Amino acid sequence: MNKRRCLLFLLMTGLLSTAAWSQSKTDSLWNVWNDPTAADTNRLKAIQRLTWPMLNTNLDSAYILANLQLDFAKAKNNQKWIGKACYNIASYHYLKSEYPQSIAFYNQSLEIRKKTGDLKGEAAIYGNLGLIYGDQGNNLKDLEYQLKALKINEQIRDTAGMTSNYSNLAGLYQNQEDSTKALEYYEKALRMYSIGDNQQSIGLLYNNIGNMYRGYHMFEKARWYLMESLCIRTELQDILGMAITYINLGTLYISMKDYAQAKTYTRKSIEYFERLNDKASLANGYYNLGDIARRERQFQEALKWCTASLEIARSTNKMNIEAADCSCLYRTYKELGDPVKALSYLEEFVDLNDSLRNDELKLEMSRLKFEKENLTDSISRVQELNQLNDLHALEMQKRGHLTNIVLVAAIGFLVLMLIFLGRMLVLQRNSSSLKRKTQKLENQQLVNQISLLKTQVNPHFLFNSLSILSSLVRIDPDLSERFIDQLSRSYRYILEQKDQSLVTLRTELGFIESYSFLLKIRFENKFSVEINLPDNILDKYKIAPLTLQLLIENAVKHNRMSVQEPLSVYISVEEDQMLVVKNKLQPRSTPSMSTGVGLENIMDRYALVTGRHVWAGESDDQFVVRIPLLS
Repeated sequence: MNKRRCLLFLLMTGLLSTAAWSQSKTDSLWNVWNDPTAADTNRLKAIQRLTWPMLNTNLDSAYILANLQLDFAKAKNNQKWIGKACYNIASYHYLKSEYPQSIAFYNQSLEIRKKTGDLKGEAAIYGNLGLIYGDQGNNLKDLEYQLKALKINEQIRDTAGMTSNYSNLAGLYQNQEDSTKALEYYEKALRMYSIGDNQQSIGLLYNNIGNMYRGYHMFEKARWYLMESLCIRTELQDILGMAITYINLGTLYISMKDYAQAKTYTRKSIEYFERLNDKASLANGYYNLGDIARRERQFQEALKWCTASLEIARSTNKMNIEAADCSCLYRTYKELGDPVKALSYLEEFVDLNDSLRNDELKLEMSRLKFEKENLTDSISRVQELNQLNDLHALEMQKRGHLTNIVLVAAIGFLVLMLIFLGRMLVLQRNSSSLKRKTQKLENQQLVNQISLLKTQVNPHFLFNSLSILSSLVRIDPDLSERFIDQLSRSYRYILEQKDQSLVTLRTELGFIESYSFLLKIRFENKFSVEINLPDNILDKYKIAPLTLQLLIENAVKHNRMSVQEPLSVYISVEEDQMLVVKNKLQPRSTPSMSTGVGLENIMDRYALVTGRHVWAGESDDQFVVRIPLLS
């Protein structure tokens, strides 16, 4: 059974489970639809809530309602609802495997969604078009549309839409027999659905994972996932989902040679497909019963079911089922000693099999093209990464040269200071305490400069960033470009400001925006920086460069974070011209090793430029640092 068929429903807003629909609710909505005094929008909403669940329970009724909806929306010239009605009709044709009609109606809906700025609907249509092309063996087109949908859903931060895209990409890679990538996307989707407790979607994913394990003859794992899927779908009374899982369990038990269980589950699937009037899927069920009967040498029963399946397969253009039926009938007539009929079905099977082999050859060529495109894209991304590495190496070389110059200058300055101090010892023997204090401050300044340089050349942050970038380039090229740009800006700031004792608050915040962008990509929804500063102070006050970066890095290092308990760093200002940086105390279960250099470095640097002190400590359940703003 098609592994990805039900993913269509995950992309449409307003999906309601069948269990939520009582007869009284249906009657109430039908009365609203038929009330000419009701507002047009209310009537259209009512028929929408009638139509959409019908796609799970009665396709023909859904089609009639969707056309009523379309005619009414056109009469009222309501573009938004014309788009929704076209979407419903397209979904009907998709479920009937009538792909040209489905594509036509999806494209009509897509044009309206683009004009009305409905990005959520646009992403849903791209995802469904990808499924159609995938069903037709065009995996490159499928991948193109799924990535289009994912890009929009990331843009509008639609978690449900992104998760559906993950599911679709998992099915795509499963069709490509790339189980590693398929499981990677399945796990991503399952994690997100589990957070939102989306049981219907979890049931669908369990069904698909079970099918994948069945294909690899890992029958126990396949049975576990399919039974979990069946439990969820039964509890939700998802008729279409139950029918699909039943037929897949029947096929699994045929592979396991447990024909009694196979018949039980296959008959249950037929019962539900008949309720849905889904003839194309009935062909699968009838074939399963015929195949089981033939294996059990019940040849008259095999003829009955395989003949019924063949009639439906011919009318619905299911060539693979048609070929399987002809093979079943050939073998059955051969066992019954009827060589004439056996030969006729064998000839038909050979013709169909030749056509299927041609289709398989095209599919294999498509798969090779798909892999070639992925390889080409990967090579291109590796080249870009190498260019970035070369650029970084060049910048590090320049910075190393500049560091040498600074160190030579510092040594020269130290020599001059020693000469000067020698002369001062002769001239001012009575000021020894003042001299010791001056020497201590000068030495501390050198220590602070060296600490700052160590912070700047620390490679761990860069290596983490490059690791994240290597994962992004294959999934989202646009986000990868933004990531490279922000990484470049961060290191450019470090190079340009390292010799400055003070920078404007606006300049430092510009760097923090780039730095926090990189951290947000790294930690996804688990980390954020909230800045609440009035614009009129950004150019008025100054701080020591990299102060905020050290504090944010300190918060990340010592605090745990998760989607349920994200880490947020807040930056604000107090009336006494103090910049406040704070975060909730969420200590890690295993404390990170701390040298205390970061905070000590900040305090010492401010001691050199102002008499106002930096304060750091715990207040209630937060860690707070107060930094003086300098004019």
